[in-house]
Amino acid sequence: MSNITGGQFSQLQEIIDFAIKKEQEAIDFYDALAGQVKNKALTNELIKISGMETGHRERLKNIDAVSFAVGATEKVADMKIADYLVAQEPVKGMTWQDILTIAMQRELASVKLYTDLASRIEDATAQGLFEKLAAEESGHKRYFEQIWDEEILIWN
Repeated sequence: MSNITGGQFSQLQEIIDFAIKKEQEAIDFYDALAGQVKNKALTNELIKISGMETGHRERLKNIDAVSFAVGATEKVADMKIADYLVAQEPVKGMTWQDILTIAMQRELASVKLYTDLASRIEDATAQGLFEKLAAEESGHKRYFEQIWDEEILIWN
């Protein structure tokens, strides 16, 4: 993979392949967590989240890079909850709060990655692509923040 700075990602397909790789890492992360938790409800939720990431990966595999990057980018409301939580490594016996914290941090990292790439690349079409990817990841983070708001904050 070429260096992200400099003459980064000269081909849109290379950009898409990189994004697919990152989505696969997210799928693997959530699948591994699902295998570690003992609570069936938590396991089912992690499988659902992995499915969301799988859908994202499949959409990336099936996009026409040029037409995908051309449309307007929808802004997603940011509750900024993930910005104030400390990430940790997954371990056996994690609480739902711990799992949500890690998930929000992972999605925030993806948002930052795609936003940074969009700001560094000169090609307008590729910028649009990264902005759309950042918006989708922001939507995933928002999903976890809503769960946090509804299920964790209510008890604290």
